[in-house]
Amino acid sequence: MNSIVLHNGSDIAYTHIDNLFIDEYMPYANGSYVKVYLLILRMLSGNVSDISVQTMADCLELTEKDILRALKYWERCGLLGIKTDAGGNICDITVKRPVSKKSPDNIVVIEPFEKSSSKDKYSRTYTMTEIAAVAAEPDFAWTINIIEKYMEQPLSPSDVELVVFLYDNLKFSPELILHLYDYCISHGKKSSKYIQTVAVNWAKEGIDTVEKASAYSLQYDANYMSVMKAFGLSQAPAPAQKKYIDSWIAMGFNSDIILEACNRTILAINEPSFKYANGILEKWHAAGIHTMQGIKDADKTFCASDDKNNTDKKPQAKRNSFNSFEQRKYSGSDYAALEKLLSN
Repeated sequence: MNSIVLHNGSDIAYTHIDNLFIDEYMPYANGSYVKVYLLILRMLSGNVSDISVQTMADCLELTEKDILRALKYWERCGLLGIKTDAGGNICDITVKRPVSKKSPDNIVVIEPFEKSSSKDKYSRTYTMTEIAAVAAEPDFAWTINIIEKYMEQPLSPSDVELVVFLYDNLKFSPELILHLYDYCISHGKKSSKYIQTVAVNWAKEGIDTVEKASAYSLQYDANYMSVMKAFGLSQAPAPAQKKYIDSWIAMGFNSDIILEACNRTILAINEPSFKYANGILEKWHAAGIHTMQGIKDADKTFCASDDKNNTDKKPQAKRNSFNSFEQRKYSGSDYAALEKLLSN
């Protein structure tokens, strides 16, 4: 069992909880994190200086991973100073005095993904007081706790701010927020920027329930990713590529027709070209062709017309150094005379 030396760096002689902790730190924290912090304060007040992660886990009926997540969370918040030994084990914890975060300059900004001169629901500035008000909602702490289990790590203050943005600004329900994180993590994406990008796209598409999000995700995978796969591309479509695919869907083409155009593009120019495929689909759309049978009929008509044009044209002999002059015509008697001459 690894022992941890606990230092009193705040001159606390009894179990004292600073009002700043209650007002500005506790509203954002997971309940188990608060329990760990209070336990550390209690141990300091009782002059218990030799503790371990296992001891705290047994005392609070939490796992050792839960204890480690809590300690790292409070370290990022600036309430704990943590040192580790050569093996990476925590060997020293110093409790620090809370510092007020309610200064005028301390404003949390959720950056918009699309620059806009006017403020809209995709661009919002929060103060710490506003974040605390949202965090006080009954379902908020529960949502944060589940997200941390999804992420397999404690949420940073910026991660918590993103959840506030989803909950307060985009008006996502706790269930939709959890579905959002589950969807992104299942695709190997855990960054806040990616998660917010997906959330903003959902909001713009009017997605406000888990059912709508599931249907939209299926459509995204079916339409967008199938095109990328047909072109031999493994990444998600870029905005310009997505714009092409959206226009094809708007023309009324289903996935089979779109994939047919992609396949013909690869066979024709041997490279993925959204512009070339768009040309094929625009011609079909202009001709009123929106089915595979219509494409087959158009191919037959084209082939028949091409064969007729080739038949109507008289074949021309190729000109080279041997037939560039006027050719002499021989009759049967000419060949007989030549044969008699050669035999003599």
